[in-house]
Amino acid sequence: MTAVLESTGASTAETVASSSTRSRPARREKRRDIQGLRALAVLLVVLYHSHVPGITGGYVGVDVFFVISGFLISTQLLRETALRGRVDLVGFYARRIRRLLPAALVVLVATLALARLLLSPLEVKGLVIDALYSAFYVLNYRLAADGVDYQEAGASASALQHYWSLAVEEQFYIVWPLLIAFCVFIGRRHWRQVVLGGLLVGTAVSLYASVTLTPTNAPLAYFAIHTRAWELGVGALVAIAAHRLVRLPQGLAAVLAWTGLGAIVVSALVYDDATAFPGVAAALPVAGAALVIAAGCGGTARSVDAVLGRRPVQGIGAVSYAWYLWHWPLLMILPLAWGDEAFSWGRNLEMCVLALWLATVTYFVVERPTQLSRLRKPVWLGLGAVMSAAAVVVALLVVATLPALAGQGAASDVVTSQTAADPQYVQQVQQEIATAAAIQAAPSNLTPALAAAGTDYPETSASPENCMASFVEVEQGACVYGDPNGSRTVVLFGDSHMEQWVPAFDLAAERAHWKVVSWTKWACPLMDQPVRNPQLNREYTECATWRDQTVQRIVDLRPDLVITGQSDRLPGQSVTDDVYAGTTMDTLAQLTTAGLAVHHMLDIAYPAGDVPVCVSASLTDVSQCSRPNEQDWISARGGVLAASLAAQGVPYTDPRGWQCSPTDCPVVVGNILVYRDDSHLTATYSRWLAPVVQPLLAVS
Repeated sequence: MTAVLESTGASTAETVASSSTRSRPARREKRRDIQGLRALAVLLVVLYHSHVPGITGGYVGVDVFFVISGFLISTQLLRETALRGRVDLVGFYARRIRRLLPAALVVLVATLALARLLLSPLEVKGLVIDALYSAFYVLNYRLAADGVDYQEAGASASALQHYWSLAVEEQFYIVWPLLIAFCVFIGRRHWRQVVLGGLLVGTAVSLYASVTLTPTNAPLAYFAIHTRAWELGVGALVAIAAHRLVRLPQGLAAVLAWTGLGAIVVSALVYDDATAFPGVAAALPVAGAALVIAAGCGGTARSVDAVLGRRPVQGIGAVSYAWYLWHWPLLMILPLAWGDEAFSWGRNLEMCVLALWLATVTYFVVERPTQLSRLRKPVWLGLGAVMSAAAVVVALLVVATLPALAGQGAASDVVTSQTAADPQYVQQVQQEIATAAAIQAAPSNLTPALAAAGTDYPETSASPENCMASFVEVEQGACVYGDPNGSRTVVLFGDSHMEQWVPAFDLAAERAHWKVVSWTKWACPLMDQPVRNPQLNREYTECATWRDQTVQRIVDLRPDLVITGQSDRLPGQSVTDDVYAGTTMDTLAQLTTAGLAVHHMLDIAYPAGDVPVCVSASLTDVSQCSRPNEQDWISARGGVLAASLAAQGVPYTDPRGWQCSPTDCPVVVGNILVYRDDSHLTATYSRWLAPVVQPLLAVS
């Protein structure tokens, strides 16, 4: 997105012809078509992020900006090399700092300040980490890592997430001038041919990586520089061909430009979040942007200029960089401050209008003055380091001023049982839960601590035997817990909502001298039905493979008991409740028909939202984070499955009574935090319930 900052009035990168043009004299004419293309790109992004109906693929605006960046930067570097015989690296990086860094850091600091005022301490801490990554232009790889981490899947999008595209471009800006300089060094008189050859190879390799990685690791393909560089490379190829493109007849140029605009708009209207992207799909908006830019190298056609050259369009193009920077933090932070997960698309547009006003102010107060500054190039290099350091200091100060995350209430301890079986324990647990409804201030000995709650998951999640298989993994080790020398074996089989019970069964089985085998997989339901994975952005074929081979492993193992479980919420609306129940029973039938004893754990009662985040903002009254115990607050899905289980004679347990009183589902019981996020129990709470689950092991 950094290309949007380039000023049509100030940058020679937007002149129509290169100095090598022979057929026509070189002209220093503003590229109104590029400025208009910027406006179109940022409008698509803003409308998409606002969830305006119909603009389901507006994210392609980022790809348009990548092509623009590749063209402008390459034009500038090639012209400089042709005139001077070398690349002025100091000057290049100084110009990038002057044009890009001030506005980016202003918005970054303002976002931190806004978050500090309106968000919970835990949310602010997460945002500070993103700010540190953003300040050094590596946020894209943090997001790529989080995108394939199921433990992070339920987290809200960062208010700085959009800085990933700046990171991609800055990484390109670091490498591309160095490669041109190297080509000049080894190519001598034929440096242009060497640059072209290197660019063709690099673009092809990057495109291949994008196409092959998108189906297997969509987050990395989306955010990484090596899968996005080809888009900037396409812009660079247009820059290399610019001296020939000036000869295009105006009629042909107009056809190309309108074709390019059509390709961009069609992709924005046809693509959606289910589109495998970037990959092959990115070729349409990238080609569209390249056609528009190429068609304008000899002067913008009148018909195109009548649209892209209008003053309002040009004005939006001028402030597009700042608008892109401002719109996302407002869309992410303000709804949370109002107590909503998201605004309606109409309210979102109102926020984006506010962002446009802020962008205009930023343009005239920050961008234009720095663009017109006459400071020497080395000074800007120093200023860049100082500004980045200042942003880091601000981020650290924001963290330092956060209130303590420790509870201020009286210390509390829940009742525990050290015996192998305690028939009174269930009643004691229910008494603790009923008492918990009256808890106001978070206890001072809250366990786990809020700062560590998000990582209080079962040890299987970090097992070297891959006992909690990730999205792309299907192979697992023996994964033995409980009493490894136990004479009886229980297998835990399901997704993360089965895995959350591992601490309970691990302790219970150890006391009862049972061996526990835990085979679970991220976001993989038991139901024998194809499912789509939003992180992989495709059909979750690994889930079906893992489920089938794990069923066979269980049958071959011949355990004394199989305990199954899954999330009711995971399939969403992709299946009906009846299909959900029926296809789940199909999987369980494969076990029961093999003569295995099966016991199903119905899903837990979900909290109202991310519990550690809510508690961190409500330390004096944690009851605000609880929710009423409503039987069908998600859907009737659990009840439909329970009826199917009963009809087939498969015993099951409803754990709602281990979390909720008849009226409320508290998030703190005694001194224990019940949930680690918005849908999983903490390992601490699960372990506390070991005596409750132990009777399930009493099979004949």
